Amino acid sequence: MENVKISSYQVFTLIYIFVLGTTIIFPIGADAEQAAWISILLGLVGGLPLLIMYYYLNKQYPNLVLTEYCIKILGKHIGTIVGIIYILFFLYGAARDVRDAMELVPLFLDGTPEWAIGTVLMLPVLFGLFLGIEVIGRTSEILFLYILFTGIIMVIFVFFSDVVKLENIRPVLEPGWGTIIRTTRNETWMAPFGEIICFTMIFAYLNKSKSQLKVGLAGVICGGVVLVFTHFLTIAVLGGEIRNSSIAPLLSMVQKINIGHFVQRLDSIFMIWLIVNAYFKITIFMYAAVIGGATIFKVSKNRLIIPFGLISFFTSILFARSYTAHMAQSDIVLENVYPIFSLYIPFLLCIVYFVRQRLNKMGK
Repeated sequence: MENVKISSYQVFTLIYIFVLGTTIIFPIGADAEQAAWISILLGLVGGLPLLIMYYYLNKQYPNLVLTEYCIKILGKHIGTIVGIIYILFFLYGAARDVRDAMELVPLFLDGTPEWAIGTVLMLPVLFGLFLGIEVIGRTSEILFLYILFTGIIMVIFVFFSDVVKLENIRPVLEPGWGTIIRTTRNETWMAPFGEIICFTMIFAYLNKSKSQLKVGLAGVICGGVVLVFTHFLTIAVLGGEIRNSSIAPLLSMVQKINIGHFVQRLDSIFMIWLIVNAYFKITIFMYAAVIGGATIFKVSKNRLIIPFGLISFFTSILFARSYTAHMAQSDIVLENVYPIFSLYIPFLLCIVYFVRQRLNKMGK
């Protein structure tokens, strides 16, 4: 672990930007049609108990990260294996977000090779990892203001462009509660709220450990509410069918901004949002993997940054041949793999810790 501390506000901004990530850009919850925003809202509600569970574990080991207290709870051999699996999970999460950016950037720079986009994105990520979590936190603190300000401006411009049609939201529950809940369980719960498991590798750096739950809840709720509202707005502007068939519905909505033929073509704001959000989400995943590797293999984190970066970079290119294959793979992973790391293993750790504590008290 690094011998540094970051403030509560910095952790809040990291969580907020992480929750938005590329999730604010892609048409998540498309199976729920015009009720996709309800599915995301339910995902937010379901994500809060996950955060409380992570807080419970971190509270027992306030100065340790997830890969360290896995060993404390499960024993050296099993705990080490679980820790290594988590490292692979974090690397895959980073690779997914690199690939997200590779699919979206060509919307602006047509003809740019995937490897070039990935390289340009990964270089500042690796540089940030070398500088450490303190610098990453300070950077998020600065860019958070840009994201907040431009987000408010974009919403105002959308409303003044007279393109919001609330009839596009109706009938709200046409897909049925069964479809909405299934979409929540299979997609909008784990992405992005289950991915907050990454912060179990960061909470130990919080300078006020007692504020972990408060900061975590604030970041997740604020980011989640913005996510819900943004997708609600894209549906109201584009309609459920167009929104769900678009690669980047947020971009499609921004392109409709037109106030007196003077304020228009704000694609550049979207582009900066994409780069900033993707950068921080990749960086958090990569940081979790690097710190996990440093604690498991007992080496300096700096020795792992380049090899781990190369693994994520090549994984992002090789795991899927096309956008369609990438999204299909994401659906499978979110439904079957993410719950293992975000729910089942942390829940198992809580149970094992609780039982061991009870047995120790009984033994006394």
